[in-house]
Amino acid sequence: MDFHGDGGSMNHTNLIEYIQKQLPADLTNLVNLQKELAERQGAMSAVQNALADRETAAQELATAKEQAAALVAAAKDKNDKAKTKLDELTAREAELADQVKTFNANSVSRETALAVRESTSDTRELQQRENQARLDAVQAKLTADQALLDSRVKDFQAKVAALTA
Repeated sequence: MDFHGDGGSMNHTNLIEYIQKQLPADLTNLVNLQKELAERQGAMSAVQNALADRETAAQELATAKEQAAALVAAAKDKNDKAKTKLDELTAREAELADQVKTFNANSVSRETALAVRESTSDTRELQQRENQARLDAVQAKLTADQALLDSRVKDFQAKVAALTA
């Protein structure tokens, strides 16, 4: 509304009429505009906060993905090492099982050979005892025959001495 008249001076009638009729509506409009502006400003702040939160969430997601990738890589590495270790242990277990089988087979053959040796040794001992008993009997007979021969030689020598004397 124009408060000035044609000459550029202020027209009081227009001013009073404006204050009575238009000012309350303009003030209401200004208050409403202020509320709307505050709401829009709040909405803008909320949008800015949401964008900041979204950016923070994106950064945290990226960090979490990196950490998850590192954990997955570490887990795969550990899994690969565990599989390798398991393969090594399985091979070693098979090797030890083969060694046990070989040892058992060798032990059986050694025990068999030892049993044969013990049997042979027992047989030889028995034969030695029998031979020793025969030798002792032959020795006793030889000693008896020697004594008999010595006594016959003495008797002969005594007869020869008696005849020559």
